Amino acid sequence: MLSPRWKKLVRDLWLARGRTAMMIAAIAVSVFSVGMVLSTYAIIARETRQNYLGTNPASATLELDRVDDALVRSARQRPGIANAEARATLLARAQVAPDEWRPLLLFVVNDFNALQISAFRAEQGAFPPPTGTMLVERAAVSMLNTRIGEQVVVKTPNGARRAVTVAGSIHDPGVAPAWQERAGYGYITPATLAWLGETGGLDELKIVVRDQPMDANAIESTARDLAGWIQTQGYTVKEIQIPPPGKHPHENQTIALVTLILIFSLMSLVLSAILVAAMINGMLAQQIRQIGVMKTIGARTNQIATLYLALILVISGIAFVLSLAPSMVVGRAFAAAVGNLLNVNIVSDEIPVWVFLAQAGAGLLIPVLVAFVPILRGSRVTVYQAITDYGVSQESYGRGIDRFLGAWRGMDRKFLLALRNTFRRRGRFALTLGLLAAAGAMFITGLNVAAAWERNLTDGLAARRYDVEIRLSRPELTAPLLECIGKVAGVKTVEAWGNESTGMTKPGEIDVVNTYPDGGHGSFTLRATPPQTELVKFPVLSGRWLNSSDTDAVVLNHYALALFPNIAIGDRIELAVQGKPTTWRVVGIVREIGSPAAAYVNYDAFANISGQSGMTRAVRVVTSAQDAKRRGEIIHAVERLLNESDVSVAMLISDTELRTAVGEHIAILITLLILMAVAMAIVGVLGLSATMSTNVVERTREFGVIQTIGGTSRAILHIVTSEGTFIGALSLVLAIILSLPLSLTVGNVIGTLAFRAPLPLVVSPLAILIWGVIVLSGAALASALPAWSASRLTIRETLAYI
Repeated sequence: MLSPRWKKLVRDLWLARGRTAMMIAAIAVSVFSVGMVLSTYAIIARETRQNYLGTNPASATLELDRVDDALVRSARQRPGIANAEARATLLARAQVAPDEWRPLLLFVVNDFNALQISAFRAEQGAFPPPTGTMLVERAAVSMLNTRIGEQVVVKTPNGARRAVTVAGSIHDPGVAPAWQERAGYGYITPATLAWLGETGGLDELKIVVRDQPMDANAIESTARDLAGWIQTQGYTVKEIQIPPPGKHPHENQTIALVTLILIFSLMSLVLSAILVAAMINGMLAQQIRQIGVMKTIGARTNQIATLYLALILVISGIAFVLSLAPSMVVGRAFAAAVGNLLNVNIVSDEIPVWVFLAQAGAGLLIPVLVAFVPILRGSRVTVYQAITDYGVSQESYGRGIDRFLGAWRGMDRKFLLALRNTFRRRGRFALTLGLLAAAGAMFITGLNVAAAWERNLTDGLAARRYDVEIRLSRPELTAPLLECIGKVAGVKTVEAWGNESTGMTKPGEIDVVNTYPDGGHGSFTLRATPPQTELVKFPVLSGRWLNSSDTDAVVLNHYALALFPNIAIGDRIELAVQGKPTTWRVVGIVREIGSPAAAYVNYDAFANISGQSGMTRAVRVVTSAQDAKRRGEIIHAVERLLNESDVSVAMLISDTELRTAVGEHIAILITLLILMAVAMAIVGVLGLSATMSTNVVERTREFGVIQTIGGTSRAILHIVTSEGTFIGALSLVLAIILSLPLSLTVGNVIGTLAFRAPLPLVVSPLAILIWGVIVLSGAALASALPAWSASRLTIRETLAYI
């Protein structure tokens, strides 16, 4: 048999089943989101790492003048080397449509049947690929606009255009998803490389270190030692590439994405807990006389508090049980979707036990902690206070807000009464206002961050005052090239730029760079600008931009600044130019969105050092087009002319492709932020509805008195809806204020994740308008429904209410 106190608990849950269901739903939704995100995090973090490490990624890649079998065998015997293989990487181009080409990164594999380092797995078609064919990474098939068995026209830097058959597809977890990089990945044999017209053979030595394979410093020490020995054998080591050990190119981005969504989920859970606290506070107010009776017959404060805390635990427990299975199902589905975006195979979707423990801890403890104070306060009420409670403190009547409102003349008395009622339960009012304001702040933040992202991307691309950058495979004479491109109808301006891969260097040491095998992630480029160029206008963070008289000055973008964390204006840095160490004086730092690390120097100074005076490897073109379609037509015409003129193009980067590439990296995060904003709106309106329902129930006898002295049902409806609308309007103001620091914080996280620079603080008028409509209409509706029910009660029913 249940004791009387537990019978009361069951009875309270049943009598308040509407509010109980609302509390369970609010907590269940929030616990579901926490469990879903934790499940996704656990699966993706594990599977991304296992997919990447399953390739046995190279600890380092040494770029040499040549690599032969004898060198590979000798390298495997060197101290600290676990394994070594010969490879080559070549940037080519693939035709995806008439006069439209896309970058194609070709990986040359010496023996497809003996892959041990940076391995990949065959999926469809022939393996290894016959001579004259290639394998394509599965995520790159659509980027190349092809299918297995079809032919793709490929142009290498030194070869003619050849139709290459796609022999099959493979899965390579070691490269970033092709759709995010806007490029293709092809895998060929050395024989196919020669067939394409390239005379160079294998020139990369990939190694795996034996000791401390996850320590970048240990890897660098071993790689440098090996490089020094190789040079004594008559080979030339040009560069050492060491990517972050054991990390997928997009691992940090994904983990940060899931972490940010987890933070929002926990905030949603806190909001739900505040909602529960507000409801419990209302229940305590409604049952204050019952508490008085219980204390009269001997109940102690701790017993009453335990009773209501148990009530919270029951509600939270039910919510947790209801959310458990859906969070697992959706978490696994979401992990599969994210895995697909990352081009990762989800081998196992098992969810670890710690996820369930964390979900249970959050779902059970947070509501109890939030509700503890109002429960303790309500259970401490004395018998006298409970029996004599009429909803308004007699000691405070006529003071404070009452005196302030009483001074207002000419105002509608029903509206003044609504304002007075709003503030009389100040603890509950604070909870409700805080709930709505927090929900509104997160809703507005989600849309603010989305607007800030778009503003940042637009402003960043606007700093590039050109439509396309064309990078060449080899230096070309500048004057004829500019004249050739300038003849294309629609071309307004053409400028020659310098473009070379670079890295931090020291005299007598081999350059070490932190790039991945794709050559893009972690890359560092030296760019030479023409005198008085108007094609870039980057925001200067410190120092200044280049002057035409500068001979040894360099300007770093903010990505490059991360490579020199202690650098200051006026300091000198060592950069490699074509393998030669050069010294530059830092004169400025600029913010550049959508580009990896880059250093800018004057074109003349660069030409003198590189020996490319009168020649160029990059041009930037401005068109006269006013729309994207016409701009694309002009770019295709330029590309067609360059092909006809036998100018070897390595890469063509249009502003449209750049915008797409940058946007695709983080688009899912913005979508999830907006979805979380919608969830916040639902929780906030539910909270207001619950509070107004409690307020109406608590004031049932008051409404009877109003009717007794002549008040109509319409007057009661007006009073309650005015109260709810006032709370909604006040919360809107507070939400706007709170959204500013929240938007700034979230913008800093996302901006640093995507651009290594905070997003600007953008206040979206649309976000404020949408939330204003939601909160005000929701407040009016949430107040009108319980008020309408109360106004239909007879005077006898209201005065008999206990």
